[in-house]
Amino acid sequence: MNTTSFFLRGFVRHAMLMTACLALPAVAQSLIERQQTELHQQQLQWDKRRIPEGMQTDALRQATTRDSGAQALALNARNVDFYLTGDIGFHVDQLAATLEPVTAGEPVQFDDPRTFSIRVHHGEVLVPPKALAALFNEHIMAYSPRPLNDMRITTQDDTLSAQAGLKLWSWFPGIWLNASLAGPIALNDKNELVFTPQDIHLLGIPLGGLLRGLGIKLTWLLNVEREGANLVDSQLVLDHRKVFPPPALAGNIAAVRLSAAGLHLRFADNPAAKFVEPPEPSKSYLWIQSGDAKLFDVVAANANIMIVDEKKDEVLHFNLYDYRQQVIGGTLFMDGSGTIIARLPSYHRLAQQVAEKSR
Repeated sequence: MNTTSFFLRGFVRHAMLMTACLALPAVAQSLIERQQTELHQQQLQWDKRRIPEGMQTDALRQATTRDSGAQALALNARNVDFYLTGDIGFHVDQLAATLEPVTAGEPVQFDDPRTFSIRVHHGEVLVPPKALAALFNEHIMAYSPRPLNDMRITTQDDTLSAQAGLKLWSWFPGIWLNASLAGPIALNDKNELVFTPQDIHLLGIPLGGLLRGLGIKLTWLLNVEREGANLVDSQLVLDHRKVFPPPALAGNIAAVRLSAAGLHLRFADNPAAKFVEPPEPSKSYLWIQSGDAKLFDVVAANANIMIVDEKKDEVLHFNLYDYRQQVIGGTLFMDGSGTIIARLPSYHRLAQQVAEKSR
């Protein structure tokens, strides 16, 4: 190879390299433009407000990156064990609700249930006997001195029965006396639940008829005055809007009934509230459609989140106070529309695993 040919070829290679280098910015710019165009098209879909019909009563706020402008987080639940903490909670047959922040414009903070309330629009929930007992033992009667201890509750058609240790006037005698109370539950004109004990036994001795015959009221023997729970004359009055641990429950009970399965509560404040179907078929789910949620210090604005059990076709057991443990053990998937599908382990199974490890 002669010298002239060598330098000529070197010059050609150098020229080709320079040309390629000069062309790179244009190619990169083209790729970025295409990526941004696709992103913009998807962003229009992600930003689309999907507020369920009949669930936004106020005017929408100006949307920002952290605020969709919706007044609340819309929640649709079907065939779900929704528990607040421990065994305190409900089995949800079907429920349409909004999670409403105490401070307007703030996201719903799942890590602080005191900052929002649950307004039920329509649907039905079941409070099983075990959940009723936990509500009394771990929340309503969680103070000292208390009149009733270690409540055990069973239900049947039209009757709730409670067995417990009892101390008269919350202190006498110094030991717990075996007591049982049974009777119906009805709604009063304030939309409160009223339990009227008709059969009362103390140490196995029937006292209901005797107390009624002598005109003795239970308040002469017992004292129950807790947030949302008061003994009035001989009836225990429970306000569902205050008696459960946070978040506060809002909405009126349309009907109440007792069965062997527990206490059934039906709501019908806003039958017009209507969700679209969730992104994938499931017999058990929580479907958050619109609004802003804060989880793990991350804000999901204009949220679209479907929560299901990790084992297909099993009933989802969701625990609000310990949701982080379920998320840590689950998997999250986001589809092209921006909807997050969360497949979480049952809280029942997680609790069993913890119990087995502690043995």
